[in-house]
Amino acid sequence: MMGQEIPGSYKNQDEWTSYADIGSNVSEEEYLTTEENYINAIISFMNEMNLDKMYLNALKLNSDEVEKQNASRVMAKVWLGKRVSKQEIKEVVKLTLREAIWCKLSYKKEFFIHFGYDNYMYIGAKKDCPEARVKVEMSGLLWKN
Repeated sequence: MMGQEIPGSYKNQDEWTSYADIGSNVSEEEYLTTEENYINAIISFMNEMNLDKMYLNALKLNSDEVEKQNASRVMAKVWLGKRVSKQEIKEVVKLTLREAIWCKLSYKKEFFIHFGYDNYMYIGAKKDCPEARVKVEMSGLLWKN
């Protein structure tokens, strides 16, 4: 199916998909804005779900990147099963987007987030969160149900 676009897909040859693309396909400023949009999206959903914490239920470290990001101090406070506050979630998400770690965060069977390849963010919520969805759309992040 080369050359054909699959309905519901997004294809832009100039699109950047990684922290490593800074300097070649994306400016640091644009990357940081997008990173902040991801964090704000998560916090918006948490607020609408009335959650002030999540739990780390999957974690993989990339030690070289943890060191490059000077994140050893942050990672010393993070472990599998840990209750993670909103402030800590911001740090964990930054490290995930910057490819220092990969993780899944959840709250019981009510809410989860994790990132896939190329910075796809997956959010699952037990209830509809229309205000959070609007905020995500307004931020410029692509949304797909």
